[in-house]
Amino acid sequence: MSKGKVVDLFCGAGGASLGFVQAGYEVVGAVDAYERALNTYQKNLCQRSLDEYSGSVSFDAPLQADLSRGYEDNDVDNELPTVTFEDIREEFDLEKGDIDVICGCPPCQNFSGLRDTDPWPSGKPKDNLLRAYVEFIEEEIPDVVFFENVSNIMNAGEEVPTDYIDWLVRRMATMTRSEDTLDNGGYGYELDVVNAANYGVPQKRNRTIGMFVYGAEDSDIELPEPTHAESPGDDEDLRKWTTVRDTIRRDDLKEDLDLGQKQVGIDGYPDDPAHRAHRHQDSTVKMIRAIRRHGGSWRDLRGTEDENLIKECHQNLNSGASSAYGIMNWDEPAPTMTTRCTNVSSGRFTHPSEDRGITFREAALLMDFPIWYELPSTNQDAERVVGNAVPPTLVKRTINGTEGVKIR
Repeated sequence: MSKGKVVDLFCGAGGASLGFVQAGYEVVGAVDAYERALNTYQKNLCQRSLDEYSGSVSFDAPLQADLSRGYEDNDVDNELPTVTFEDIREEFDLEKGDIDVICGCPPCQNFSGLRDTDPWPSGKPKDNLLRAYVEFIEEEIPDVVFFENVSNIMNAGEEVPTDYIDWLVRRMATMTRSEDTLDNGGYGYELDVVNAANYGVPQKRNRTIGMFVYGAEDSDIELPEPTHAESPGDDEDLRKWTTVRDTIRRDDLKEDLDLGQKQVGIDGYPDDPAHRAHRHQDSTVKMIRAIRRHGGSWRDLRGTEDENLIKECHQNLNSGASSAYGIMNWDEPAPTMTTRCTNVSSGRFTHPSEDRGITFREAALLMDFPIWYELPSTNQDAERVVGNAVPPTLVKRTINGTEGVKIR
């Protein structure tokens, strides 16, 4: 029996939806603007049997639409239709009140630590898509709202560090259904930054998770306690972090791929076109080998006989970019997967023992997708759908924290 019906907004390739399915929910609708991500979602969650899980996906294809509600969004094709929640209900044959959970992981570039931001607009949220997300919620007011975003959103602001969070909490607290008043309506909440590795994901990924429950007291809502730790000690309730070794060293994945090779037509291994290695320049391979000899980063080459192998862009760099060309540690969770997560120049994305970047399949596994999850055939799209995803296990374990919370 389903625990509830979910609509996933800004669904991407389906990481959050898969987490809800694993947790026993029925996903009844999903919307995003990015076509390649939606194709990936459809292949894996709509066209494949999910009988191994207690939940389900009950529609044939996600909806491609502009979720900006008319606010400026330069990343969206202007030809896409802008939708309201009523449009979404109509697309998936839903009635108002059918939906138990709205899940949303809106793009969050304005809060990213990798991007400079515009001045904070007085009295308004900083990101148009986050503003649009709240307006979708107001048009349905489900029992539960799941919110995922970058960690920086918790301290985003100019003069007041929590400007956006304060706005969000106030807005959610005043939402009421037509039959309710502020005394018995509004959303209680718990909102915090969590490390995905503490919930069994093989990746150190700090993300803001918010759980909003209609009619509940803030004190009644708690994010679940971590299930994993770097050093559990004698705590029998905690397991050790899931590592890179635990995740990508598998009998069904060829480790010593040649540069440019993909796992197709290789004796002893199932075909997996997503398990493909980038072609690196000879100079890059030489530098990777030198880094292994001297440490784990290009900075370790300074003062050695291999210092001349440092890339020109880093020669006079005194700070920053320390993880570029870095080598993953077998016995730790992976670093945060980004939309450049197979590019060795963009972070600590070099395979722990092979002189190559991790493959798209390895990146997807480190993002917690199952081995069968199909990825786009083009490199840029494969990286993007993985780097923008939400780890399914993180969703599964945090949504379970709302079970048993009283909804007035």
